[in-house]
Amino acid sequence: MPRATISVASAHVLEIALADATLTNTGSRTAGGLENLGTQTSNTFTMSQTMTVNEKVTVGMAPPANPPPTDGLETSAGPYMKVKSITIPSSYKGESLSHTITVPSEKNPTNFTLFPNVTFSVDAGSFVGSSGTGNHLATATITGPVKEMDDWVVPWNDPDTSIPKFDGTDFATTRSSGYGREVGIFFVEFVIEYGLLDEWTTSATALPEPLDWPGTPVEKTYKIGIINNSDNDRDVYLQKYAEAYGSLSKVPELSERTS
Repeated sequence: MPRATISVASAHVLEIALADATLTNTGSRTAGGLENLGTQTSNTFTMSQTMTVNEKVTVGMAPPANPPPTDGLETSAGPYMKVKSITIPSSYKGESLSHTITVPSEKNPTNFTLFPNVTFSVDAGSFVGSSGTGNHLATATITGPVKEMDDWVVPWNDPDTSIPKFDGTDFATTRSSGYGREVGIFFVEFVIEYGLLDEWTTSATALPEPLDWPGTPVEKTYKIGIINNSDNDRDVYLQKYAEAYGSLSKVPELSERTS
């Protein structure tokens, strides 16, 4: 178990590698991940940047004459990262855009979904050092296949609110295809909280207790781009059209058509 001492909390310093940023993709489309076609998973977003948080510990031995006394056995409390919030563009053509991912995540999560099916995972690492001096580095990875936005962005995924016009005049002008043409790349924005775990004690000799870390977490904001796959737009539109009108036994009257 980690040992840390509230009285020397200033000797446990957070070092964060990545400032607020729009993250880039390691693939050919560095601006973001391209939507997959149908059930394919070949298009992925994999973060190019290095996202780490390091706990630098400098608590060497100190005699009783130099309070507080420390025995040189102190290690790290343990750094953490967690997803504090996720937002997407607030609106398009008057639609209130959202998604159903629940936040916040736990501290140092594994395979936490930022958006389908791209996940955030943290390798919590361990303390490396001795005599009360050393480092504890946690590293995050963001990667996964990019899903068609019309399958998960609300209201684009709702057949009751995303019915195509009967005459087809809204083809490529609504949902993710329209957004891509009229606005450009679609961004998911999320906040990562960085801090130290609550494994602090009230003295250098006490056993670890779940006391609150006395420091203040640091928040950074990141964005991931999703690129509309225009090759998929026709198939998606035809699918939505068939769902809306495929069961008709006659041409609807004007009063029955979606305007």
